[in-house]
Amino acid sequence: MATQTSSLIGVDLTGTGGTTQLFALGTVATGDSASLWQYIQATSTLVTGTVVNIGAAGTGKVMMTAMLTGIATGVQLGFAQTLVNQGEFAWVALMGKSMYVLTSGSLTATTNDTLVGFGPNSGRLVPSTAGTLGSTALGIYLLSSVGTADLAAGVPTIATLVWPRMSQGQ
Repeated sequence: MATQTSSLIGVDLTGTGGTTQLFALGTVATGDSASLWQYIQATSTLVTGTVVNIGAAGTGKVMMTAMLTGIATGVQLGFAQTLVNQGEFAWVALMGKSMYVLTSGSLTATTNDTLVGFGPNSGRLVPSTAGTLGSTALGIYLLSSVGTADLAAGVPTIATLVWPRMSQGQ
């Protein structure tokens, strides 16, 4: 887990969230391992590795493919690195090395160009073998493989996140 390197006092990137707001929503902090983090309030429960849709007001919810429809301004993606219950405040990773990411299919490490979307309601990346969803996940480079047993247990894979985003029509 990353350690904070910015000058903000009281930042705990390893924390599981809490019900007391400690920073302004949307505050950004830097960490080691080239990581960048944003402070959010969860509007749904986020398990470790969940792909998070960060709203303009600093709220975060489970990302789904349906949220990409009709979006002209883009979506800020984050990745929960710990359990964050609905209503809690926490830091989610925007970028960094060795970050947790959930998927909805078996994947082999380095298949970064075959992540095509999100599960219908899971906040998990979906591989191209799940069917064409009209978008491609860019900036997410898997460092470990995901097998059937991992999926059943909800085990996230490890990835490097470099400006994660979705590209429509790929």
